[in-house]
Amino acid sequence: MRAGRLAPGLALALSLAACGGNAPEAVFLNFDPQTTPRELTRGWSSFERTGAGDTYVWAQARAATITLRAGRPDDRILRFRAWPFRYEGAPPQRVTVVLNDVTLGTFPLPDGPTVVETPSPAAAWKRGKNVLTFDFAYAEAPKDRIAGADDGRTLAAGFDWLEVLPVPADGGEPRP
Repeated sequence: MRAGRLAPGLALALSLAACGGNAPEAVFLNFDPQTTPRELTRGWSSFERTGAGDTYVWAQARAATITLRAGRPDDRILRFRAWPFRYEGAPPQRVTVVLNDVTLGTFPLPDGPTVVETPSPAAAWKRGKNVLTFDFAYAEAPKDRIAGADDGRTLAAGFDWLEVLPVPADGGEPRP
């Protein structure tokens, strides 16, 4: 290749590197051993499978954390699908979502799988490691709440995926 041809591409690459790249990156965690082994940092069960073969994890404490990496602080949308551990007489389950000590909101987790979506502003993100915390209203052991159950883990909510999407500059729908 000629040096003249290489220079414009190199200049573009250096410019993008200096400003942190284009748009923020999308992140998808499927809560399976192949795609999520290092992100689940505290308060999670081992990976499990439904009868249909879908993977999921339980948040098995009143607080569970995930580590996410970001190239730079940008506005993003956080979405996840979760369902509460339920038992007869259980209070409503709520989850407070916190990113790097910035509360993004408190959301109900009604019975059955629910998709929760919240904006996560640039001010909550930092370059590099980010800590996403889920704080729950309760976590209980099935053996203490369900007759005949022998599972001694404290369970708050099951999760089967989480995604972080960039907010489009034009204000349109976020895309993975």
